[in-house]
Amino acid sequence: MERKVVDRMSILNRHATIAATLAVCVLAAHAQPLLERIPPNGQSLRVDRSGDLPATFAAAFKRADCRHDDAMLFTFPIELFRPGAGSRPMMIVPCAGIVLSGRAFLLDQNLRAEPQPLTFPMMALPGRVNPSEMPGLLSWSPQAKILVAVKGNDECDGVVARHTYRHDDRRSGSDLNGFALTKVERAKLGCFGARENWEIVWEARQPPP
Repeated sequence: MERKVVDRMSILNRHATIAATLAVCVLAAHAQPLLERIPPNGQSLRVDRSGDLPATFAAAFKRADCRHDDAMLFTFPIELFRPGAGSRPMMIVPCAGIVLSGRAFLLDQNLRAEPQPLTFPMMALPGRVNPSEMPGLLSWSPQAKILVAVKGNDECDGVVARHTYRHDDRRSGSDLNGFALTKVERAKLGCFGARENWEIVWEARQPPP
């Protein structure tokens, strides 16, 4: 009788191990084509349905308190891209809130770990830099190789900030995946929409040729 119980437990353990292995394989199979579909030359792969992403991505969004639904993603899709040939793949994600914001995540090549949030240098006052994982709503330009973060304001006639980060392949192994802060701008948000009154409050010095 004891031998039968032991045999049954052994079979159940074997089945559980096989099921767990299959689950990992399915997860990897689901995510791997996603990374393989990222276009070359910095172009973005746009995802407008959260159900098209692997569970590890959803877990990272939840951990970062970055909420969104498919209605939001239809207008502001998630973008996956490689900013440079030597850079790791990354993604920018919109996040709901009183003011629309965004987060950036570095993607893991083996696809078993959660995407890691990126921390950006931000400048509330000229010359005073503070780190933040919430730089604002992000947009990526593959032609110019710049990442722009616009931090909004929920007050009429409030001040909004725009931080520009430029990618350089020589910095691809850095904590910010090759990006560096190059410009900070401010503008006033008009009560009837944004105005074109951006003013540069700080700009990095250009390196000598």
